[in-house]
Amino acid sequence: MENKFLKDNLIARWLDNRLNDDEKQALNTSGELDDLKVVLDDIDTWKVKKFDTEAGLKNLKERKKLVISPTLSQQKQQKSRNWLSIAASILILITGSYFSWNYFSNQATTIKTVIAESKTVNLPDGSKVKIDALSNISYNKKDWEHNRIIKLNGQAFFDVTKGSTFKVITKTGSIKVLGTQFNVNTSNNKFEVKCYEGKVAVSYKNNQKILTRGQSTIAKENRLYSTTHTTNTPTWISGYSKYTEVDLLAIIKDLEKYYKTKIELQKKYENLQFTGTLTHKDLNLALQTLFTSMEINYIVDKNNIVTIE
Repeated sequence: MENKFLKDNLIARWLDNRLNDDEKQALNTSGELDDLKVVLDDIDTWKVKKFDTEAGLKNLKERKKLVISPTLSQQKQQKSRNWLSIAASILILITGSYFSWNYFSNQATTIKTVIAESKTVNLPDGSKVKIDALSNISYNKKDWEHNRIIKLNGQAFFDVTKGSTFKVITKTGSIKVLGTQFNVNTSNNKFEVKCYEGKVAVSYKNNQKILTRGQSTIAKENRLYSTTHTTNTPTWISGYSKYTEVDLLAIIKDLEKYYKTKIELQKKYENLQFTGTLTHKDLNLALQTLFTSMEINYIVDKNNIVTIE
């Protein structure tokens, strides 16, 4: 027991580089370092970020065959297995740490809004995104320099720093830009893009359009249709929505996005169309503007539930 303790102590001091010349000679002569050096030499070759798990395990098994040969004594075989177990534990620790770091560093940052809420997000490159109510964006904040992609659900206005390549992906289509201002609306199964400055490339199914200032496009019947606009910013940012021959059902869904209300619309009214402007700041005014112009009677209870008569 005393001899084993002395050898283990010498090995520990060798790892810490605290042996004198006589002790080094004694340890080398004993042969105790042979198996340890094989394992440590193998560890020095590991490159964590490009580590191939299957190849690493195969290599470790091959090393094990070389270290534990049929000619070794039972005592040496046991020591070799102990050192290999240590090496395998270190390998698992390092690999696990790498994959944990990689997993968390690639997690998306998600920003959501609720009813009647909007948020402005400053991106790492100085670009800004203003998110409309009941919408959300997701992006990789930690890897933004190499992965400037935003996923959007709902509606948002983008003010992109000049010189920054930028891509917005939605469930319906995608938009690629280089320093510009544009609005994307995917609410209520819509896909509409309006360009306010610069140039954007819009992709939808097998269609693609290049938009410049004052131009817009909307998806209908599996293709993109070109339109124009005259505003300098989206109307929703200023607190109102402007409609031109829009189905009443779609307008009701918008109102439920900007107000804490529930509107019970009868089916016979769903396809009626409305042209006009509705405020996001006053529910009673919005309802009056909408339904009075369409000669539809309605009742609002104390819980802001609207019933169509």
